[in-house]
Amino acid sequence: MGSSQVCGYSPREMRVPSWLVGAIGGPVDEVGVCLAIYGEDLDPDAITAILRCSPTSSHRRGDRKGARSPAFKTGAWFLKIRGVAPVSADDLTAALLNQLPDDAPTWAKLAAAYDLQLRFGIHMTGWNRGFGLAAANVERIARMRVSLVFDIYAYEQEEASGEKVH
Repeated sequence: MGSSQVCGYSPREMRVPSWLVGAIGGPVDEVGVCLAIYGEDLDPDAITAILRCSPTSSHRRGDRKGARSPAFKTGAWFLKIRGVAPVSADDLTAALLNQLPDDAPTWAKLAAAYDLQLRFGIHMTGWNRGFGLAAANVERIARMRVSLVFDIYAYEQEEASGEKVH
């Protein structure tokens, strides 16, 4: 193998489809971050008072989404934020966390009574997309005693040629 060869191929023999180069890597297309608090006897007004922040949505056990929908089996309180690239998951996480108190005793009290989750809805086309979280956000999340939940939605990307790219 000569010095101008890579894995036994000359540069002329290595043809990478243009669609492949454009589809690899980069940020995810869209991210939703949600603080979700669940509890059988959860009172959304009490959670709002503790966190000094209004929810995006909430309900009590027994409430219904609509007249014909089944009753909720548990109470819930949600604070949600959503964004599309180039806004990063880290930026969205910081924006959501900055709406909430940052004191360990508050979160310890909530964690003792409720199921606390920080949920990430990750939407992307193509493959090999990702995001990171800054150490400050990770430390803050740890102090909150929340579980992390990742829902990943990967969609096919159709090229002009009609080929599907995964």
